[in-house]
Amino acid sequence: MHFARSARLILSALAVCTAFATPAAAEEFRPYFSFGSGENRLPDCTASSVQSAVAGSVARAYNDYYGGRTITNIYEIRELAYRANDVSPIARRYCTGTASLSDGSQQHLHYLIEENAGFVGISWNVEACLSPLDKWRVYGAHCSTARPH
Repeated sequence: MHFARSARLILSALAVCTAFATPAAAEEFRPYFSFGSGENRLPDCTASSVQSAVAGSVARAYNDYYGGRTITNIYEIRELAYRANDVSPIARRYCTGTASLSDGSQQHLHYLIEENAGFVGISWNVEACLSPLDKWRVYGAHCSTARPH
C-alpha cells in the first residue's frame, strides 16, 4: 500500500516536470509564467496559439460589431514592438498583419499580447482590433490601444 502511494507520487512529480521541460519545437505551446525578467515572457506574434486567440477574440465580439464576420486566416504578420519593464513591468508584444475574413474581404489587423492578463491573471491574453471595422472606437482611433506608442 505504501509502495503504491509512493509510486503515484513519483509519477505525478515526473508528469509535472515533463510538462515544464518541453522541447524547443513545442516552445509556442509552453505555459508562460512571468516570475522573472527573462527575455521570452510572451509567445511570438506568429505562434499558432496567438493566431487562434486573435481569431477567437474577434469571433466573441458582439455580433453587430464586425457585422458577423470572423477571421479565417492571418498573414503578413510582423512584430511592431516588444516592451517589458518599461513604464509598466508587464510585458507587451505589439503585432500587425492582414486578416482574411469570412465574407472574403481582407482587413488590416492590430493585436496586443499582454502577460498576466489571462484567466485570473495567469498566462497571457490578446486584444485584437480590425482597424477599419472598429466603428465604435473601442480600441481608440485607428486601433491606437492595440498599437505601440
